[in-house]
Amino acid sequence: MLGSPENSNCTVIVASSFEVEEEQYLLHCHPGGDEWIKLVSPFNDVSFQDIIINYNKKIYVSASNFNLIVLDAVDGEIRLQLMGTIDSKDIGAQGCGRSRFVESSGDLFYLWIEELGCFGNDGPLTNIAVYCLDFEAMSWRRVESIGSDRSFLLSGLYGFSFPSMEGMLHGNCVYLVWSCCDSERLFKFCLDDMTISFCQILSQPTKPWCRAFWSVPPSIQSISVVDESTLPNNLPSTELSKINQPDGLDMHIEDGRQGNSLMPWDDLPLELIELIASNLSLVDRIRFSAVCKEFSKVSIPIEQAKIWPWLMHMSKQDGTCKLFDPLRCEEYSIQVTPFDTDEERHIFRSSKDGWVFVSAGDDDDDIFVINPFTEDIVEPAMFERSYYFNGVSFSSNPMCSDCVFFGIVSSENGNFLSVHTWRHGGDDWIEQFLEYDVPFPVGYSNPVMFCGEFYCLGRKGNLGVFDPTSDTWRILDKPESIHAEMDLLRDDHRGREFCYLVDMEGELVSLFLRNAASPPRVFKLDKTNMSWVEVDDLGGGALFLDFRSSYGVASPDGGQGNRIYFPRYSDDRKPAFYDMETKMYCPLLYDLKEPLNCVWVVPNLHKNISAYEDA
Repeated sequence: MLGSPENSNCTVIVASSFEVEEEQYLLHCHPGGDEWIKLVSPFNDVSFQDIIINYNKKIYVSASNFNLIVLDAVDGEIRLQLMGTIDSKDIGAQGCGRSRFVESSGDLFYLWIEELGCFGNDGPLTNIAVYCLDFEAMSWRRVESIGSDRSFLLSGLYGFSFPSMEGMLHGNCVYLVWSCCDSERLFKFCLDDMTISFCQILSQPTKPWCRAFWSVPPSIQSISVVDESTLPNNLPSTELSKINQPDGLDMHIEDGRQGNSLMPWDDLPLELIELIASNLSLVDRIRFSAVCKEFSKVSIPIEQAKIWPWLMHMSKQDGTCKLFDPLRCEEYSIQVTPFDTDEERHIFRSSKDGWVFVSAGDDDDDIFVINPFTEDIVEPAMFERSYYFNGVSFSSNPMCSDCVFFGIVSSENGNFLSVHTWRHGGDDWIEQFLEYDVPFPVGYSNPVMFCGEFYCLGRKGNLGVFDPTSDTWRILDKPESIHAEMDLLRDDHRGREFCYLVDMEGELVSLFLRNAASPPRVFKLDKTNMSWVEVDDLGGGALFLDFRSSYGVASPDGGQGNRIYFPRYSDDRKPAFYDMETKMYCPLLYDLKEPLNCVWVVPNLHKNISAYEDA
């Protein structure tokens, strides 16, 4: 609208849809008017994109190819002016997702929200990027913040800015109403730490033509913050817990000093000290040698300390990576020099044996593999296009001369598939394009090196295998598909399931997760009969799942087996997991934080010497 609805000169404007109408036009009228007036676009090569923003008392229309059209009412007549093409080079490559425009405090913002897979309306959300328009340069520039004093509220095709309110709307956050396969959700993107969380607002998803929308109250003063004293006592507490203090620790202190009846630590036999050291976690083992002189004599290498996957995530481009230990509920920071740059952004794609596969560059085509603990780097050939794989992995230590890098992608219906390989010394990735009468839609799960071959999980639950020794791909007849009758092109939400493939100590495990309320389904491959066998426990093991990389640990530390860990945690650093014994999520997955740029990684402190070290 141009002007307030209370003003008789207010003008309501509607744009035609470029997907439906051959002719591009606008409809406009005044409230109470007898008819709509049609205004045909004079720009033949520019189509409206349905996005209209009221900005600085004028209407701005987002057009094709990042053109910007301004509408103004002059003497009651609507006039169109093509401002020009906005330089979008800083926006870079974009996969499947949604764009939104927001006007806020005199600035015009462009938001790109990325989805995992092109599912249309209920794809999982994986990333957000925010850009601000520089009108003088007519270019978008990426920004890290929208301001601590405001929030963006998005729904459907529109969005607007709203002042932050303590206890209700957090500043520098984007709130999005999104229809998922199980419910209508309210997502919150926190730009301070680049995390995403969600809560359920409707028990059933809505349809595209009847989405929930935001309604602004007449006065924000009419909204009062809830008095915490009136809340039920059984709500989860957000008070930080003392996560660094081990359970059961009892400091017997008398008269202001610790009792001295016990034997000093440095008097313990060396054999007993080494036994203690052998059961410590990696971080405790690193600190162990600094306790006293006797402890420094322990001969057990640090590399032999107990390890399990940590969640590595990065929110800024300053080289700082956070490492969250889900079994100890502790978080550490490391500085990774190659990530300390403002020139390009780094996205974690997968990991294996402590190495992380990273894409970078404006077009997301520059890639490298890095051990963040030693900063060893391997640089495969650049992609010919932006990163677009369903999954990517490598066969062994990336610095070994015989290491094979492997990527795979398929169409959503699974009729078309391509596999990509790169070996040391190669100038380019080698691509094989395959077409099948029987569809094999590749799941969004990274390939697993199993018995010398790359195993890939299809969204239907069957398996495809790539043999790096012969560079051949085949789809296995067995095991049979778990979702054999799944319709890939219709509203069959099983196709939207998260699916994971994991090698757990020589056993191939697949897992399917429908939504945040349903329990995961876990299958083990019976290699004798080549069939999936559904199981209700992991035999004391634990799974660490994410579409970027997943791990299986046969005997996790502290008896924390039969659990399935997710890349989420609460405000007080409690990890999210599903307990296979109690059949419960702990805590519930709602309102938990998930870093947007994260990956499970197993700490690897082994420094490689040669760029082509033999395996």
